[in-house]
Amino acid sequence: MEIQLSFFEKVKAKRKIIFNSFWVILDKIIRMLGGLIVGIWVSRYLGPYNFGKINYASSIIAVCLPFVNMGMNNLVLTDMIRTKDQGPILFTALGLKMISGSIMFLGIYLFSFTMHDDHLTRILLIILSLQCIFQSADIFDLFNQSRTESKNTVIAKSSAYIVINITKAIALIVGFDLVFFAWLTVAETLLGTSILLFFYFKISRQSISNWVFDKKFAKELLKRSWPLIISDVFITFYMRLDQLMLKSQVGYTEVGRYSAVVRISEMHYFLASAVCISVYPSIIRLKERSEADFLRGFQRLFNILTTISVGIALVVSVFANDITHGLYGVRYPGIGPILSVHIWTGVFVFLGVGASNWFFVNNYQRYILIFTVIGLVCNVILNLILIPRYQSLGSAMATLISQMFAAVIANAFVKKTRPIFWLQIRSFLVFITPSLKNYI
Repeated sequence: MEIQLSFFEKVKAKRKIIFNSFWVILDKIIRMLGGLIVGIWVSRYLGPYNFGKINYASSIIAVCLPFVNMGMNNLVLTDMIRTKDQGPILFTALGLKMISGSIMFLGIYLFSFTMHDDHLTRILLIILSLQCIFQSADIFDLFNQSRTESKNTVIAKSSAYIVINITKAIALIVGFDLVFFAWLTVAETLLGTSILLFFYFKISRQSISNWVFDKKFAKELLKRSWPLIISDVFITFYMRLDQLMLKSQVGYTEVGRYSAVVRISEMHYFLASAVCISVYPSIIRLKERSEADFLRGFQRLFNILTTISVGIALVVSVFANDITHGLYGVRYPGIGPILSVHIWTGVFVFLGVGASNWFFVNNYQRYILIFTVIGLVCNVILNLILIPRYQSLGSAMATLISQMFAAVIANAFVKKTRPIFWLQIRSFLVFITPSLKNYI
């Protein structure tokens, strides 16, 4: 009876975290369903070649977005949790993001003129680059995260997602071209951030007159975040490198085939972010209490992440051929084996997402940069070797190996990061000694 009471008391104490996780996961489930229905419908409608084009353009934008975010999200979130005067923090971060977003938009626009022989991809790049500016307002999501209240963020972003997906479905029926779908991607970002901004003013009861750009805080933030900016660029680059290198070596069609697999394989990645976002405030408080409590809390976090990711990878790898054929049909033949390899990358992505909070709390951001550069170099070398022989399958293998090395194995080689390596390795023991105590 005592054990039962202890269990329910723990659940009650963590009710806010559980409720917050529910909203974050609900948003991602909506996106997963939209991806399965409308997203795959779009993939089949466009075909491998055109689908490869828009994904190639999206990959270039994705590599640029870390310069917009400037690696400051977790730093700003941590500062907001620790202080009550959040207005200057938010506005300063927004100002920095607006400046960097405008610079990146101009840079991509100028870069597009180098694509003389590919007018359509140039147009796609210019349209999608508008996200660099609108993405800046996503900083208001941190206000909800700091309060462990993701409900309004979910309502804002999910509403935009649903509206745009309904519009996509109509466009598919009517028969719009590729450029229209690019405009819809930008429209979703703009609509989502606009609703998010409305909720911020409604809940915080602040006005624009309360905002102050704190130059001192801006300089401090840039000083702390510069390793994260570079790190995020490298992380995004080597997560998108496969598509960029596939295009350069084997063309848009193979990019389209690979992108179709990635759409399925990365569908569950939201679970890692949802869990980590929800527990991050409590992790900071455990650190303030004691190092032992902090490490125990992180062990439970890794246990959860490993159980989810390995379970999904096992099921998907077994039924990969059936899944790909059922979803994409005859237009994307032979992509089942690619999925059965790429899905295991998720295990190390989950462990990497979990470890990133440990690096932030301990102020070890520089190691994120070092390990990411190592992973990137590994990925480039493996792609150069494997793509010519195995094409998309080779790129999937390169991504899996490099992610495993950067997210887990590299931690073992540095004394300061070795504790997190052992926590990651011990998380696999949950399959040998299963128990609720591993998670609560």
